[in-house]
Amino acid sequence: MKLLHIADLHLGKRVNGFDLLEDQRDILEKILALCDEHGVDTLAMAGDIYDTPIPPAGAVLLLDWFLNELAGRGIAVLAIAGNHDSAERLDYAAGLLARQRVFFAGRFTGKIPVVELSDEHGPIECCLLPFVRVPSVRHALPEAEITDYDSAVAAALSTLSAPPPRVRGVRVGHPTRVGGGALAQPRRRHGDW
Repeated sequence: MKLLHIADLHLGKRVNGFDLLEDQRDILEKILALCDEHGVDTLAMAGDIYDTPIPPAGAVLLLDWFLNELAGRGIAVLAIAGNHDSAERLDYAAGLLARQRVFFAGRFTGKIPVVELSDEHGPIECCLLPFVRVPSVRHALPEAEITDYDSAVAAALSTLSAPPPRVRGVRVGHPTRVGGGALAQPRRRHGDW
């Protein structure tokens, strides 16, 4: 499987009152060209899809266009909420979109969603960990000892079961710093944990 990873699109961002949607559409067109050129099977969108929890209509329409273009090419999409996104808004119509192989994980509800894709080499388990907030994880996993962001991420990850032998996997996540404080572990890159 050829997978392309993108993150931090921040669709709808404005800089000094200047709307960036035209530039963002140009970038998305270039991403589609990369997908075509390299025969991408799956696109991972690792959070901060929008710039604000309530994006402007133009940003929502731009994402709609982009997802339609990907689905039309037969490219599966693995998308998660980042710290700038509204988890609940990204979960909207997730079941319907999954029928088009566009998989969204907005809120952490106590278990990390696992999407099974496959290619000529067999199954691939794709784990989608959206950005988690400490209170949300405490609510979903009341038995877990959660004292800070790192322990919330660890508790969320602990809900994953070990994949069967010889099953390949992809993890899509959006860990970040909270409140500007340093993480207890080395700084993580977006999309990794």
